[in-house]
Amino acid sequence: MKRDQQQDEVALLKDSGPRHQNSGWFFLLFNAVFVTAFFGSLRDLIQMSLQHDYDSYTPIIPFIVAYLIFNDRKQIFSQKGTAAIFGLPIIVIGTLLFFATRHIGPLVEDRDTLAFLIFSLVVLWIGGFLLCFGLKSFRAAVFPLAFLFLTVPIPGVALDRIILFLQTGSADVAYGLLKAFGIPVARDGFIFHLVTIDIEVAKECSGIRSSLSLFITGILAAYFFLRKGWSRAVLMISLLPLVILKNGIRIFTLSTLSVYVDRQILDSDLHKKGGYLFFILALLLAGGIIVVLRRMEGRNVSGKKIEK
Repeated sequence: MKRDQQQDEVALLKDSGPRHQNSGWFFLLFNAVFVTAFFGSLRDLIQMSLQHDYDSYTPIIPFIVAYLIFNDRKQIFSQKGTAAIFGLPIIVIGTLLFFATRHIGPLVEDRDTLAFLIFSLVVLWIGGFLLCFGLKSFRAAVFPLAFLFLTVPIPGVALDRIILFLQTGSADVAYGLLKAFGIPVARDGFIFHLVTIDIEVAKECSGIRSSLSLFITGILAAYFFLRKGWSRAVLMISLLPLVILKNGIRIFTLSTLSVYVDRQILDSDLHKKGGYLFFILALLLAGGIIVVLRRMEGRNVSGKKIEK
């Protein structure tokens, strides 16, 4: 029986191996053509990520996606078959979106044009993956493929609203902390009038870069450490007040130090580069939330077993 089983496994490998290898080589060829054809748009994305801090994470996303696919390669690439009936229409849609965006590009801002272009390229690339490896492999790789959409820059209008939201929330938290600790302060919008100095919570103080980094980290943490949809949703929702609290504490700390220690604090590295310290604080708080959610997941599983 064991010998027959081994013979069947060998026969199965011989039957599926060449097809799987051909799909892999075809996908490599597809990627080579993809990068060559759309090199200009990919280059613009990298250039924009170097120019703006809040876009600095975008070039890292494809490497994270590659790791996620490699990490689950056995589950993803053990599936057989192709899906031209699904892949080709998606490739066509992505291509049409790309050229349509190129056509209407002069009518919108450069950032928005690039955002739509990269979105269309992600759609096109996912269509290529689906074409080469089939629907079952696509389902197994749905998270890393969806994660690839994070390479799409946030359109200008949405980005301005996000920055304003973070700016307002951070200012509210910082003002509340100053009042709670009895520090004399008068507020005029985003400007704090302290005893010896006036401090403005500018757009640069919104913490947009660290907030986006924390959300991306939270998405990955939810995928790796949590198993239930509700717990993942709770984690992502909890990150919103967490990033506002983190940034408010930073503004409060800098404001207090500038008044009672040295007003040059605002020109120091603590102000310009000290955001990493508060980002670590946010990560620790997020880690605590994950620990609590994992325990709650365990209790729910135990409760179901007891009921049975």
